[in-house]
Amino acid sequence: MVQKSRGAWAVWPQIRRNRAGRYNFFAMVVGDVYSLAELRELTAAGLSLTSEMSLDVILQRLVDLAREQSHARYGALSVLGPRGEVERFVTSGVTDKERGRIGDIPRGRGLLAVLLKEGSSLRLNDIGSDPRAVGFPPHHPRMKSLLGVPVVVGDRIIGNLYLTDKEGAEAFADRDEELVRLLATQAAVAVRNAELYAGERRRTEEWKALFELSREVSASPRLRDILDSTVSRARLLLGADVAALMLLESDGESFRMTAYEGLRGKARKRRHPVSDHGLQRLALESGGPVLVRDCRSDPRLRGRRARLVEEEGLVSAIAVPLMGKEGALGTLCVGNRAAVELTERQAELLEAFANWTAVAIEASQLYDKLEGLARLEERERIGMDLHDGVIQSIYAVGLHLEHSAESLPDTAQGAKREIESAIDDLNDVIKDIRSYIFDLRPRMSQVPDLPHAIELLVEDTRVNTLMNVQAKLEQPLNGALSEAQALALFHIAQEALANISKHSRASRAFVRLSSRAGHVKLAIRDNGVGFEPGDDSSGEKHGLRNMRDRARSVGASLVCESTPGRGTRVTVDVPIRRGE
Repeated sequence: MVQKSRGAWAVWPQIRRNRAGRYNFFAMVVGDVYSLAELRELTAAGLSLTSEMSLDVILQRLVDLAREQSHARYGALSVLGPRGEVERFVTSGVTDKERGRIGDIPRGRGLLAVLLKEGSSLRLNDIGSDPRAVGFPPHHPRMKSLLGVPVVVGDRIIGNLYLTDKEGAEAFADRDEELVRLLATQAAVAVRNAELYAGERRRTEEWKALFELSREVSASPRLRDILDSTVSRARLLLGADVAALMLLESDGESFRMTAYEGLRGKARKRRHPVSDHGLQRLALESGGPVLVRDCRSDPRLRGRRARLVEEEGLVSAIAVPLMGKEGALGTLCVGNRAAVELTERQAELLEAFANWTAVAIEASQLYDKLEGLARLEERERIGMDLHDGVIQSIYAVGLHLEHSAESLPDTAQGAKREIESAIDDLNDVIKDIRSYIFDLRPRMSQVPDLPHAIELLVEDTRVNTLMNVQAKLEQPLNGALSEAQALALFHIAQEALANISKHSRASRAFVRLSSRAGHVKLAIRDNGVGFEPGDDSSGEKHGLRNMRDRARSVGASLVCESTPGRGTRVTVDVPIRRGE
């Protein structure tokens, strides 16, 4: 038998008419059904709840209080999560051992579903006689009478509070229902306060993380530390299993895995084609956050390979671009291996992290440029001092020794040989110093004739290093290159030849400049010792990075091919438009 009561809302008109405010809602509802002692006990319990900050403790006390005051054998309170699933299930009257034997918490079916969906209270004398009941799982206590009310926040049902097996009676009474309604209201307030507190705490943590990251950026520490910090903070704040920051290489066609946390698969390898990462590519194409709640079914990823998603088994993910002044620098991505409820706010937070990281990257690049300018000025000064001072002094000593050797009699052959050996040594010193001057020489700011400028560069290298350097230069290029493109190609050639002279131990080098089918190509190769391209310890790392940056700045692609023991080849391809 289902019983209904007029409920607490029936007294609302009386409360509205009570303008003097001498009675409160609690007193109006319970004053006529509770004794003074019971009223004091409920009031004391309510006050104790207001001093408690733990939601789990509050809900447990509410269920215990409801069961004790209504003289029920069992009590339970369910709270729904953001996706409508039962997230918390608090019981009273059941031991921990009994709960362990019952197994998983209810999933919201049967009569529990009625309470959660219909939003009205329910009283039953016999649970088993109701056709909506689905029975009890194994090891579950048998229950007969039922009283349940929904827990409501605003117009949202967030759970229910229910009692079973009224002791000493066949069914629960109106008094019991009034009590459970009141306690359900307190439960709703407790859950809502917990949500508000959690939200404020989360926002505080987000602002704190952003503030600390901005402080790190402004303090200009090592860029490596900032990238690692960004990934760590993003993963922690968004509760993600994986976080990865990938920067674009100078060719714009490949990613370099720069910082990560939580990765297990091969995605940790340094280089990846952009085409292999559909999620990150979407972020680059859109220029904003891409939020995917289920990577397995999202139509935007259909037909695209998503290597990071596939290898790490990600289901839910967010990817955002790192946008600099000149375009995208890379992507920042977080993901979970199980479906989670991602929000737009989380995407905005990740985008804020990416923006600060982009600032750090560009600030680091600017700092490197300023430092490079200072080094160039110092190199120019040192080069002039060496050329005008040290070389001239050594050369004068050599001339003096030559004169001394000619003045010796023919019988002093041993002394002549010693002097000639010293002269050879001095010539070697002069050759080495000239090589250093060649490397210290300031960069050109204009290249009106690129083939001629490269020809002079090749000749200087040949003279200062005694290496056999050959060149094949197409003349003229008919103005196909802009000033910026010509200057970039010249500096790339200069950097490549400097690397060859310093690191390759080559005996031969070859430079070729050609123009074919809308492209200008510069190729430089040597027969030196070569190196492993992925080896960060290579002495050519810094120079190679500079060349790639210069190529990228003018829309060119640069490929470096090298094998230990078989030399190195650098190829730069600049797309051009005739008549531009």
